[in-house]
Amino acid sequence: MRALSWTRPYHGLDWSHSLFCLTLLLWTRRMHGLSDFSNYLSRIITSHSAHACDGMPLRLNCPRHSTISIQSAFYGSGEVQLCRKDRPPRPDNHSCSAFTALQKLLSECQSHRDCQLPVNHLLFGKDPCPGATKYLHVDYKCKPTEHKRHVVCDGETMVLRCKPPKVLIIYAAVYGRSLGQADTCSSHLSRPPPFECLNHEAIHLVSKSCYSKQKCTVAVGNQTFRDPCFPGTRKYLTVLFSCVPQTLLKEADPNIISSSSIPTAGKDVEKPLLKDSSRPQNSGAMASNTLLTYVYIKEHPEMAALLFTSSVCVGLLLTLLALSVRVTCRWRDHSASGKQTGHCQEEEDKEEEADADETESSLLSAAERKAMYGWDDVTYLSEAADLAERIERREMIIQEIWMNSYLNGSSC
Repeated sequence: MRALSWTRPYHGLDWSHSLFCLTLLLWTRRMHGLSDFSNYLSRIITSHSAHACDGMPLRLNCPRHSTISIQSAFYGSGEVQLCRKDRPPRPDNHSCSAFTALQKLLSECQSHRDCQLPVNHLLFGKDPCPGATKYLHVDYKCKPTEHKRHVVCDGETMVLRCKPPKVLIIYAAVYGRSLGQADTCSSHLSRPPPFECLNHEAIHLVSKSCYSKQKCTVAVGNQTFRDPCFPGTRKYLTVLFSCVPQTLLKEADPNIISSSSIPTAGKDVEKPLLKDSSRPQNSGAMASNTLLTYVYIKEHPEMAALLFTSSVCVGLLLTLLALSVRVTCRWRDHSASGKQTGHCQEEEDKEEEADADETESSLLSAAERKAMYGWDDVTYLSEAADLAERIERREMIIQEIWMNSYLNGSSC
């Protein structure tokens, strides 16, 4: 029985330790998930670049729930020497590049999460720089799976806007006409071409006009963008963009200048943001965290619900852990107090027995004392009676003697 009483607290502590480890594991996973989400936002906001020399692989990757969006690509030998084995450029051919680099990157990596290419002139067709060390340089962005799409036909004006304090980020912009979209900007005067004619370089003009702004307008037409199709083809501009908090964009891209903001009545709205403020320097970070939470909850309601449920579960586990520790401590206190109570009960029983013995002895002594007093009284009464009887007998004897002497005297 004693061994069993020792094993029960041990199992309770083991269970409490396991529950604590499980709670700590869930909390760590939650913190890790929040850090991954912060890294995800930073990846989809900022622009990325990668380069590789001839004979080396080039890898482009984006986090989950995002895909690659190619902004520009260059393959050849330029003024910037990125490879260690670069030879000095020739005087007659200062720079050379393959014009198929952008199209090749778009066909191989566009809208993929991970892409790896071997850098070789055979991948881009004819060698643009024979005998020179070449490299491939790519600029890209990570386009989130949840984004906005806006299509404007040729001859119209594109207007993009975000609600304050959010600003625009452009992920892709294509001008032309693609296959399978005959109903988009259709025209009865001209028939759609049997092949795609797209101008992917429109991203540069649209980004220059709209990046980090709350509102922008772009005229869609051949005067703004290079015409990639045959004359008479009805074209349109397709833009993929998102709205992000301005403070978050400034933290991710500190190179944003004040001219990117929206002027109002001849004054720059963002000028007060550039001046020194009496508020703490981390106020922007606090605001960005609040906006970040709001944007995440609005754009990812399922994940927000999952995080809320996990936080509730963690709270319940912590409460259960506290209750288990409290119950264990109470059980220990109860067992210790039970032992002390048993000892005290034994002492009380002994004291009660002693008191009972003393009471009984006191009662017996009183009875004996009373009996002794009664016996003394009886003895005293009997002695008095004997004395009285002796006196009476003596008087009777004296009377008889007197009578006998009287009788004897009268007869003489």
